Amino acid sequence: MNIIELFENLNIDKSSLLQITSEEIIRIEKQVNVEKKINPDIDVNVANNLIEALKYFPTEFQFIANIRVLYNFFSKKNYLRDDFPAQNIEVNDDKVKLFIEKYLQEDLTTFFDKKIIENKYEEMNDLLIYKEYFPEELLYKVAKRAEGKLDFVLSSLHAKNINYFPLLFVKQSHFFTFLSHFVSSELDDKVNHLLNAIVDIYNVTKSSEFAEAIMISMSNYRSFDDELMDTIASNKRVVLDNINGREGKSEKSVFSWKTFFIILVILLKVAFLSNKCSSDSDSTYDNYDNNTYDNVQIKEAPAELDRYYTESQAKIDTFKMFLTDYDKTEKNNLTYNDTIKTGQNPFTNVYKNQFVSTSYNYRLFTNKTNYDIILLENAVAYDTINISKQAYYIKSKQDFKLDLTSEFKRTFNFYVGKKLASFHNSEEKLYIHGNSIVEPRFTILANGAKELLNDDYSFKEDVIIVERNGKIVIESKGLSTKEQSFKQIQKEQEVIIEEIKKE
Repeated sequence: MNIIELFENLNIDKSSLLQITSEEIIRIEKQVNVEKKINPDIDVNVANNLIEALKYFPTEFQFIANIRVLYNFFSKKNYLRDDFPAQNIEVNDDKVKLFIEKYLQEDLTTFFDKKIIENKYEEMNDLLIYKEYFPEELLYKVAKRAEGKLDFVLSSLHAKNINYFPLLFVKQSHFFTFLSHFVSSELDDKVNHLLNAIVDIYNVTKSSEFAEAIMISMSNYRSFDDELMDTIASNKRVVLDNINGREGKSEKSVFSWKTFFIILVILLKVAFLSNKCSSDSDSTYDNYDNNTYDNVQIKEAPAELDRYYTESQAKIDTFKMFLTDYDKTEKNNLTYNDTIKTGQNPFTNVYKNQFVSTSYNYRLFTNKTNYDIILLENAVAYDTINISKQAYYIKSKQDFKLDLTSEFKRTFNFYVGKKLASFHNSEEKLYIHGNSIVEPRFTILANGAKELLNDDYSFKEDVIIVERNGKIVIESKGLSTKEQSFKQIQKEQEVIIEEIKKE
């Protein structure tokens, strides 16, 4: 606990510090003594420091109390902007630094140490906006840690066998904003070396998502060197143009497939109706008796279309084998992923990263098990063929809201286990991120994980995942599996056939 946490717990009006009197300080001191008796967790030194700060640093205390980001950080609260007075206070920067150094520096040091280890740069950037009030010693240490991060990336990129997983933080735009707070000629040199290394990777593989993301994010760096800034900006434009070019081709391809499919359906319907109208003899009914069920079921489309969908299904099936059918005794280059959060997609190959939003129209997935879950979402073609869409990580004992704004028929698979990590066996077909790391897998699989992953589920209501007798059970009203869906399709086709016969 720090002095501002204690101050907040005492419910003192934080807008009145400039007018605080000796009598009020005595009253607060008595209140603190009472609180110490009630709450043994209150440190004596913190209590004494609060009284001292109110006596000798009321202006600096008020200055901190008026800045929403700083006050929320030190008080561990989340007050809105309207809760802070619009007071313009003239302060001496050195006195504010002294105030923070005497009473609050430990909290800042702990925070920056923790966030740098976790690679959470956005949260640090929020505080560093006010770095002019932070002690020089603290800023010096954080700056050295920032340089250390760059040194680690550079040494890793020049290693013989690159493990990209620990380097993924460098794809964040917030990382380069973080570096900009400590810009120097030495840091510029390191960023320039990083840029050259990433350009080399990009020139080898133009579709490298790792290199693309870094060159785009690097534009957030603010250098002393104008030439370096121009080079970074130019590289970003080149990368974005290449990405837009690929996406444009992809959209044209999708459009042509959709157009082709619609025309195909129309032609099939016309052919079916023509066949029905021209068939009025007994032999026609015999033909229905013998062949119609097969025709309704398979309705052959052009070979290219069949291959597109069947290959999509084959990719999913192969990827499922990769996730579960590996040698449990051999895990080379094992790197655990401890930072992934619920809702994130751990994969970049078969299940692509996509924008995921949460609207009022959602399905709730509740993971009540002691295992983590990766929910695989598929679009459905021809009622039985899956086309991979997106994957979502759901941590143990957490909920996930799946956005249902996009209306398409979908099925789900559940990949269940513990300790997600990237690794590979000596003899297996690898799924890698471009030319970098192997797709992650659970190193510990739940009982029946393979069977659970191979089952295709569909749901009409919210879903709960529980453990019963050592097995993972999926619960939901209106739940159905692929086998059940196929039987339903068979029934519907039989009804159609009987109606055709009656006409």
